[in-house]
Amino acid sequence: MKPRPNLLLVKNEVEIIDALVDNNLMFPDFSKSQVTWFFYENNFNIVLFLVEDSGVKHFEMFTVKDFADSMNEMITLWNIFDHQILHDQHTLVMRFARNKVHDLIAMAETFQAMNK
Repeated sequence: MKPRPNLLLVKNEVEIIDALVDNNLMFPDFSKSQVTWFFYENNFNIVLFLVEDSGVKHFEMFTVKDFADSMNEMITLWNIFDHQILHDQHTLVMRFARNKVHDLIAMAETFQAMNK
């Protein structure tokens, strides 16, 4: 896969929790996998809280910098979530995440016009 400098994966849980708290998006329940998303400046952030079958729980946050002008990165992110779905990994959460990314890709021209 070609490097995508505008697509970042954050696994530092302190950084992710700080971002969730700063945006009033902290998950109220940690018993199930879930997803939320937010914009910060021109960046799109999507946070996954995942509960593995083994009981291990962890956060992942993907950030697409300047997302309106980073459609290749958005498509890569869509593909990451789609790959997880195809391998039956956190299917419901990954579908929600993939669909949110799809919605933003479909609205790319609108976001680009708003940023000019």
